[in-house]
Amino acid sequence: MDKYALFSLSNKEGCEKLAEIISKYRKIIATGGTANYLRNKGIDVVELSKITGLKEKREIKTLHPWIFEMIYSGVIDVVVVNLYPFSEKPCLNNIDIGGVTLLRAAAKNYEKVLVVCKIDQYSEVIKKFPFIEDLRLKFACEAFKLTSSYDKIICDWLCNLRR
Repeated sequence: MDKYALFSLSNKEGCEKLAEIISKYRKIIATGGTANYLRNKGIDVVELSKITGLKEKREIKTLHPWIFEMIYSGVIDVVVVNLYPFSEKPCLNNIDIGGVTLLRAAAKNYEKVLVVCKIDQYSEVIKKFPFIEDLRLKFACEAFKLTSSYDKIICDWLCNLRR
């Protein structure tokens, strides 16, 4: 059975090197903007909407049961996601829903899935791929730390709106 890596990136900086290495071992699925970016860098990509059959909508493009089934079953065994930059520009449209959900699902399933949530993790993955087993738990912890701090920033902002 084929294995896949899922890329959904707000900040695409440096992702082409990571995708290039991973694409030697996995088929790459990517959300619209990320798919276009990687294709322009010469990397073969399957657009997420081709798998889900749905047109992409900003907040919900990755929230499809097939995607989560593929993560939970380990068919998608690499998830590369970074979140909308809420702290740089706090507003309701910059609250990432799908990205946080993907990070949590992949991190929860760390025994089968590598979750990459920070650009500074790319070099470590590039050096070790495909021998990444020792990164899974470490990066899962980082993903939960990131989603926790992201939620805290949003919570603080929303609570300040009430004042």
